[in-house]
Amino acid sequence: MSNIWKVVSHVDDKQKDDRSVAQLSAVQTRNERAATHSDITNGAVQTGVTKSVTKVDVDCIKTPEDALRLLKSEPATDDLIFTLRRLTAADGFDQGFDLRSPGPLSAQIINAIVSSVVPNFWPSFNREERFLITECLASVAGLNSIVARIQLLLKQSRAAKADDQVEVLKTLFGVANEICTGNDRILRIWTGLQASTRDRIKRDLAWKELANLLGSGKISNVLAEAEDVLQSTGGKDKRSIIANSNGYAAWLGRNIAHCLSSITGEGSNEVYPALSVLLARALSLGHPISLVKSLHLHTLQDSVTVTDDSLNGLKTLIRNLQAFTKRRYLDHTLRWLSSIDSITSGVDKKEHGASSNATAIAALLHAVTNDDNALHQHLIATLSDAALVSAMSLDARNASIAVLAADVSDELDGIIEKGLKSFGDQLFIRHSPILQQESLAQVLLVASGYVHRREPMALLMTIRSSGHMQGVSNRLDVANPRARWLGMVVGMALSSLVDKPGSKLNFGTEDMKSEEAKWYLSLVNTGDRPGTLQELLDLVKSSEGRPKRWKTAQPQTMPKINGKPTFGPLRPPEKRQTEVEGARIAEVTGTDSEDDGLKPYAKPDSDAEDSEEDATLVNRHKPRPPVYIRDLMAMLRDTEKHDRFQIGIRHAATLIRRKSNFGKEVTDHAEELGRILCGLQDSFDTETFDELRLQALIAVVLSDPSSIAPWLGRQAFGGDFSIAQRCVMLTAIGLSGRELAGLREQDGLNPDLPDASFPSKQLPSHLHAVYSSNSSNTPTPSNRLESAHRTLEHSLLQPMALSAADKSTAQLDAVKVRTFSSRMEVERTKRKPAPNKLAQIFAEGYFYPLLNRYQQEITSYGSGSVWSTTPFLLVTLIKTLALLFHASGPATLNLAQLSADFWDLLLSLRIRAVGDVTVLEALLFALLTVLEVNEDKGQVAQEHAKRLIETQQWADLVFERTGEGRLVQQEGKGEEAKVRTLSAAVLVKTGEVIEAHRKMLMGDMTDF
Repeated sequence: MSNIWKVVSHVDDKQKDDRSVAQLSAVQTRNERAATHSDITNGAVQTGVTKSVTKVDVDCIKTPEDALRLLKSEPATDDLIFTLRRLTAADGFDQGFDLRSPGPLSAQIINAIVSSVVPNFWPSFNREERFLITECLASVAGLNSIVARIQLLLKQSRAAKADDQVEVLKTLFGVANEICTGNDRILRIWTGLQASTRDRIKRDLAWKELANLLGSGKISNVLAEAEDVLQSTGGKDKRSIIANSNGYAAWLGRNIAHCLSSITGEGSNEVYPALSVLLARALSLGHPISLVKSLHLHTLQDSVTVTDDSLNGLKTLIRNLQAFTKRRYLDHTLRWLSSIDSITSGVDKKEHGASSNATAIAALLHAVTNDDNALHQHLIATLSDAALVSAMSLDARNASIAVLAADVSDELDGIIEKGLKSFGDQLFIRHSPILQQESLAQVLLVASGYVHRREPMALLMTIRSSGHMQGVSNRLDVANPRARWLGMVVGMALSSLVDKPGSKLNFGTEDMKSEEAKWYLSLVNTGDRPGTLQELLDLVKSSEGRPKRWKTAQPQTMPKINGKPTFGPLRPPEKRQTEVEGARIAEVTGTDSEDDGLKPYAKPDSDAEDSEEDATLVNRHKPRPPVYIRDLMAMLRDTEKHDRFQIGIRHAATLIRRKSNFGKEVTDHAEELGRILCGLQDSFDTETFDELRLQALIAVVLSDPSSIAPWLGRQAFGGDFSIAQRCVMLTAIGLSGRELAGLREQDGLNPDLPDASFPSKQLPSHLHAVYSSNSSNTPTPSNRLESAHRTLEHSLLQPMALSAADKSTAQLDAVKVRTFSSRMEVERTKRKPAPNKLAQIFAEGYFYPLLNRYQQEITSYGSGSVWSTTPFLLVTLIKTLALLFHASGPATLNLAQLSADFWDLLLSLRIRAVGDVTVLEALLFALLTVLEVNEDKGQVAQEHAKRLIETQQWADLVFERTGEGRLVQQEGKGEEAKVRTLSAAVLVKTGEVIEAHRKMLMGDMTDF
């Protein structure tokens, strides 16, 4: 078939005449040549319809307008590649056109590439050809065009629910992810903007637009939404780092650090103000800690040698920030440095002497605040504020004080004066959380040590002031034992610095001789000095990249019976003899007489999988249940073989409980195993996955509750965990504490371990489900904590309801029917209660870790915290603390102090309960629990009089404003009726306490 010729008109803009130059080019039809890959990608073959592809003479592309017309006309692959190379070349066009410079023509070309070229050609292009497209789109207009196009496709997919746009969305997602990959992308956009745009005003406006686009997180949000759509439609398997807000913030930090280390000389005069605009906008992202962490670490790592001058570029960048932005930057940096300390130390450290962590942290703080007065003053203000200090770790506080002590000025004197004034204030003592009081006490002692070593007389004058003496007296007068103890330990520590040996203050009580008191007294000897930046890098690397070393099994370590090790089952040794059989020697076990009495084992049951007709379907390599904890962790990490994962998760709780009392295998791997379970995802739709994970997590906590329970509490408030995962952690903490208190049967979640004394065989499954005590009325895994809460709530309200019923029917006593308990109920009441192990470790292991972390979270993030924006999470925390408080019971050590702290927390959340009925219900339930546990009503009235009156007045107000007085839960009024019932119960309890205290005061006068 003959060729078809097509006339293509081309107008030369330079000559501006009316003459048209006709150029002829050959175009092959669909019938003349086979459909190649280029035809398909260019749209030449679509649903069987013949479509031609325009083949033009590349010599005619002399202007950007020609390139735009070519991009819109469905060009051939070779012509497109040639045009893209012309667009990305520095001197591609004679008119000085640059695609990176903002303008109307650049925007049209970029829009044509995004809408026409990318969907058709990107999937078939190789790496080099894709690089041409990303270079054309790596600009302010390019990023805006891609984001706008993805948003349009998402809107269309939500409206029409069509799947025809999935492939286009997937392609654009890949382009955007490719552009935002690498640590030099922002640098290349900046250099391209500098080279292409001479007008400074135009260049500044374009950069501000880019800063708003990158710093607002719009790209990450749009890509995250697109990723969810692709995941739901099966169009994408792997997660993108840019679509993750945490990874996106780290990517921004790496790019800013790369710009600082790459641009020097004359170009640096403009790059610092430009990067300061981007950094100020990026600090408002949802993960600023990841941003500052990546910024600092990559600035140091990009240096040839890590010295104090490695941060000169970063310090220049910070100087260009506004004062408010500087303060935010320092706050986020302190939080990051505090998180390094919590990772490496685990629990709050109570060690004597200096800390290597503090010296490494002080090196960075000294480098960034040394020449900046605004940062220096904000650091002083942070150390003077008890609320801000409590959000910092111990090493971060010590490092901040060491930075200020390195200066010859007297900033530490002002911190001590303000700190002593706040520390002795009566309102601060009575109403501030204990965590803030402890943090302020530690700052006072460490700062006093520095001032005394530098200028003893200045500290002497401060301590001899009337404010300090009055503060100590105020501390000694309070009823809170912890606040009183802090006053004594601070008074003794400061007196040890300035007083003579014969006149030093010494209270001589037993609690002043404890290890914690010795640690507080030793804080005045802390002498950290700023270290080197290399120490900081080593600290971060050790905390993040610490290799896990598995412990090899030692065959010699075996269980011992009567002091002798056993190497296998307890059975008599076999009699062995050697016989000669011809040319070989055989070892024979036993004798013929012994074999006569042996019975052969029964034939095993046939395997259901062996009945397959196709032998290839039979699995001969079925995984076995794990025997060691390291095998269990390997199975839980396996995302390829579903049978290994499911066997691991099903046997996790039983294995952990069996190994907990046998050696140190579980305790050595407890934190790592707990971290795996906290972030575990079910990739294989395992049945009852949530319940199995919760059982395993409870078993890990019970392996060492005094250390693992506080660790799990910190995990619930930190890390990148979802709301559901945080609730699972709180549920594990609550139910593990209840099991320690002997309430295992009530929760019914703990797996039954095999008992050697019980027969090995069980009833059939349908009968075992009937007669097993653990199988009936078992709540679902998602409602385990709620089930325990409802059970406890019923047990607290039922006695009051029965008492009220008896009073209302007092005239019918003659016709009341006596009820008899069943024999099983009588036997159950006669059982000796299990020992309450929770009461001994409740304060340090469960209560204060959760309370302190919550207060730190609210102090650091305020209304922006997930615990403030998610009522369900706050309700879970309140109910967890209430259940643990009730499980610990009246035998709890230091019950009065715990009651005061818990009561203060509940009263502080009354404002949060105004707009959410679930929070209101949880608060009333927790208040009822506090009143129930404190059995000594007279002591409650004496020590918590103000809290008691506030609770009664608030409960009375809630009772009046909810419902219509009906206790029957009608449809639509169930929550309101429940709140009214709980508020009435709180009123009854507070009334009983007040009445008991009144009778104790009045005595015999009550008869008149």
